[in-house]
Amino acid sequence: MNFINLGLGELIGLAGAISAGIVALYLLDRSKRKQLVATLRFWSQADVRTELKHRRRIQQPWSLLLQIISIILLLIAIAGPRFGGDEENGRDHVVILDTAAWMGARAGRATLMDEAKASARAYIKALPSRDRVMILRADALATPATVFESNRQVLDDAIRLSQPGASALNIEQAMEFAQRAQKLQSQRAGEIVFAGAGRIPEQESSGIAPPSNLRVLTVNNAPSENVGLRKIGLRRSLTAADSWDIFVAVHNYGTRPHAIDLALQFGGSPAGSKSMTLKPGAEEQATFTYKTKVGGYLEARIAPHDQFPQDDRAVIELPSQQPLHVVVYSDEPQGLRALIASNPQVDAVFEPTSKYDPNVKADIVVLDRLAAAQRPKADSLWIQPPASGSPIPVRGTKSGVKIEHWHPETALGAGLHTKNTQLESSQIFSAAQGDIVVAESSDGPLIVARASSPKIAVIGFEPMKSSMKYELATPLLIANMLHWMAPETFRRWEVQAGTVGTVNVPLEKGTEASSVRVVTEDQKPLPFTIENNSLRFFAGAPGTVRVLTGDRESVYSLTLPDVGDVAWKPPQNVRRGIPRSSETGSSVTDLWPWLAALGGLGLLADWLLFGRSRAFRLRASKPASPPCRWRSRERAWRAKRRG
Repeated sequence: MNFINLGLGELIGLAGAISAGIVALYLLDRSKRKQLVATLRFWSQADVRTELKHRRRIQQPWSLLLQIISIILLLIAIAGPRFGGDEENGRDHVVILDTAAWMGARAGRATLMDEAKASARAYIKALPSRDRVMILRADALATPATVFESNRQVLDDAIRLSQPGASALNIEQAMEFAQRAQKLQSQRAGEIVFAGAGRIPEQESSGIAPPSNLRVLTVNNAPSENVGLRKIGLRRSLTAADSWDIFVAVHNYGTRPHAIDLALQFGGSPAGSKSMTLKPGAEEQATFTYKTKVGGYLEARIAPHDQFPQDDRAVIELPSQQPLHVVVYSDEPQGLRALIASNPQVDAVFEPTSKYDPNVKADIVVLDRLAAAQRPKADSLWIQPPASGSPIPVRGTKSGVKIEHWHPETALGAGLHTKNTQLESSQIFSAAQGDIVVAESSDGPLIVARASSPKIAVIGFEPMKSSMKYELATPLLIANMLHWMAPETFRRWEVQAGTVGTVNVPLEKGTEASSVRVVTEDQKPLPFTIENNSLRFFAGAPGTVRVLTGDRESVYSLTLPDVGDVAWKPPQNVRRGIPRSSETGSSVTDLWPWLAALGGLGLLADWLLFGRSRAFRLRASKPASPPCRWRSRERAWRAKRRG
């Protein structure tokens, strides 16, 4: 037995002080004798006051004893005695609630999540009321839903609001978090309870060391067979600019072979289908090619459906392909046609210089030896412009010029390494601060770009009318300029639909970390690491993540649930099921109501038995004899007077 409100020393001190006071009141009671007289006529007032004497003995010891016992009982009731312990002696438990994606699978009419919630509630109900519990939701991350809480309503609300996530279970991390919480925040550690199916990735199944205080509440009738989509990948075809290469990965998580039908739809129209038979634990890929320039949604679906339909369907958005609209003003367009129009991503229109329009609607305007009085409003490429109308000042024109140096460190000069190429003639430009020099000779810059708005690039020679027409650097130079002016058109797109969790992205060799960006769909940066030409980031919730590396953009639509490969099997010595009352400790019994009732009854009995109230006095006092003596004296006095 223990006390809530008072300590044992405080209780003894109060009981002793009050008992001493009651005894003192009994001993210090004044002697008062009641005298009945017939008249006060012959009563003479005494000059000496009645002597007060202390009682040498207690006249009603049973009343005193009854009062002391009743007061002590009331004090003990105020102290709050109880059997079974108190809050300080309660234990602190952690209930790990499995909220991984697999908990959304159905087992009959209910889901695995519903069964896990029922088991967690039953466990908490079996605990003593003084015990505290922390609800810990566990998927790829361990997230506490409550602190160590004794309020059962708060715990029930946390369990009720728990829902299956989209990632796989990391049970080792959840157990480490629970142990750390009990070590740092608990005074008396209780059990760590795992409630769920416990399906984890195969690579994490080994090496899990469960804590010694672990209890497992397994989910009964959990399905073991499931076939689902694992990944969908799309990228622009290398042979046809308006086509997409599509591959779909399907995984069999079950223990027996499954035959499924895989179907693709784009914009509601069939885009491909394939029948597959998957072996137990196997993953197979199917490839498709679909031709489209417009954007839309590509849907992949497998049939028949199983008890976990969340991974039977996936939708991914394809970006539209917008060609680069280029208008070329040239009186001799044959050479430029081969350089520009041969690119399938470029829609080129060739016009004579006499039809030049500075307000033409185009992404890029090419001016071949054109003296334009007004510059175009779009990005422009100038080829051997007249000195009077050149956007970059022309220092002069020289013959027999050699290209002695390219600047491959710039985007415009990337991949250009031709040296000592002899040009019949070329303009020499005067580059300003901030201009990009692409190629230069000993006399000065030959190719210059300016990142203004709009962008401008000038070439001081005619590429297809000089010795440069035999060089591989010529088409690469034009491609670099178009890419620099309109990078979005030439960006290499890769779109993937994958599972939530850790994503590994292969990088090209030599990729600078400073050129890599990983952003979410709302353009917020996402932490990542780069190691051995591989980029890794983690997404704990469904969404879209963009990985930008130079001219390459990979879009990851992380919408598929991540399902564990195997079910975790705890050791045989681990406690299982809902504990009995003997395991959780006896329930708490409060004694103060009974003690308060006994104390009150004791005081009532003392008042009835020994009180001075006439209504409840048990025996009446006998009349005193002094009046008789006064009457005899009065008769004697009258007789003497008559005689």
